[in-house]
Parts: sequence; structure tokens; C-alpha cells
Amino acid sequence: MITYHSRSVRAMVGAGSYHADKRRMRYFVVVALITLGVIFLRQKKAEDSAPQKTAQAVAQATLTPRPASEHDWAKAAIDRTNEVRQKVKRERASNEVP
Repeated sequence: MITYHSRSVRAMVGAGSYHADKRRMRYFVVVALITLGVIFLRQKKAEDSAPQKTAQAVAQATLTPRPASEHDWAKAAIDRTNEVRQKVKRERASNEVP
């Protein structure tokens, strides 16, 4: 009779990679879901209690000029050039009127 596994190999049947205890994993998942739910509800409550801006205030905020950002500097330069051209054109037109 040929024995392919020695006695020491058969004794290590329980040894191997660590596998997580199912109860601890379930506990962790449940606690994580509850924590995330509480955080979500707090954010929603804070969002709902924040004062609502009126449409006029929002419109006024969009009309104010903004400084050119790092990514929009070229567009801002072109917009500024067009503004100056229009201003000069209006001034010349008003100066020519007798």
C-alpha cells in the first residue's frame, strides 16, 4: 500500500489560510451600515435646515464677475478683450454724435 500523505501532512488539515469568523464579519457589516445611515441622515437634516436662497439672490450672484481660474484663463482673457472692444466702440459712437 502506497501512502501519498505523511502523518504530518494529515495533521495539518486544520492549518491553512485564516478564514474570518462569520459572526464577526456580520457584526462589522451591520455596524458599518448603521454608521453610514446615521451619517447620511445627519447630512440630509443639515441640508434641509440650510436657508434657501431666493431666485433674485442667486441671479445676483451669477452676475458678479469672477476671477479667472487656473483652467479658464484663456477664456477670461478673450472675454475681457471683447468687453474692452465693445466699450471702445460705444465711446467712439457717442463721441461722433454732434
